[in-house]
Amino acid sequence: MLRSGRPRHWSRWLYRFQWLFLTLIALTVVAVRVGLLHLDSSFRVFTGLGLAMVALALLSMLVFLWGMVRRHSEARTAALWAMLMGVIPVALPLFFVGQQNLSAPALYDISTDLKDPPQFDLLLSLRKEGDHSPDYPGSAAAVVQEKSPLYGDIKPLILTATPSEVISQAELVARDLGWRIIAVQAGKGQLEAVVRTPILGITQDVVVRIRPVDAQGNQEETPERKSADRANSTGADAATAPEPTSTRVDMRSASRTGSRDLGSNAESIRTFLQKLKQRVSERGEVAQ
Repeated sequence: MLRSGRPRHWSRWLYRFQWLFLTLIALTVVAVRVGLLHLDSSFRVFTGLGLAMVALALLSMLVFLWGMVRRHSEARTAALWAMLMGVIPVALPLFFVGQQNLSAPALYDISTDLKDPPQFDLLLSLRKEGDHSPDYPGSAAAVVQEKSPLYGDIKPLILTATPSEVISQAELVARDLGWRIIAVQAGKGQLEAVVRTPILGITQDVVVRIRPVDAQGNQEETPERKSADRANSTGADAATAPEPTSTRVDMRSASRTGSRDLGSNAESIRTFLQKLKQRVSERGEVAQ
């Protein structure tokens, strides 16, 4: 049976191509999460598909105006849908990543201490061939982070609490955030965990370093060194030596792959330190 009426207008292909581009974007996300596509390659794919959708949306705008003039309802509807769909590749990154993070410097390793970054320990066994070196990238990366206003708030956290209290609260915060805790070394004052970003599933290694500080805010010896010194001192002195009541918390978060992190490592540090400060404050201690 032959279909009556005029044939479908070609403008329907405008939103069909937009659906195709959106499908390719979704497949790219899946490919990154399962490890079939490198992170840097995915950024190029996202950029190409996003520009294609925006260009098609601009073409659809002309078709929409033509449909208004010619009173062609099918062309107007198809073009309108294509224009609305063309907003998606612009709106979603702004919503999930943020405008500032989209223009973030090409960094994948962020630290609160640029002169003496915390070092990974037990996490090293989880690294695979092809991952970034676990060593801090060096002075060049430190200079870029220090000069970028995006990372102006990435600083050490000073808490009026003992190191043992802080590390116990730090473990609870990491668990509340859903991080995979790899090691909690109370004697060393260090916590290590693995974080995965929600959309692309980028794996980030995180280390939290907790050290006592003196009244001037200077870092004192590590707990391990202090324990060794107390062991070498007289028994009475070791038993009565008070634990420091002021603690400095440093963090480092590093992506295993990719030349840029779009601000995700800094966001992990911000979120953790903010929640740690809140938990310590709720326990009656003072966070500075």
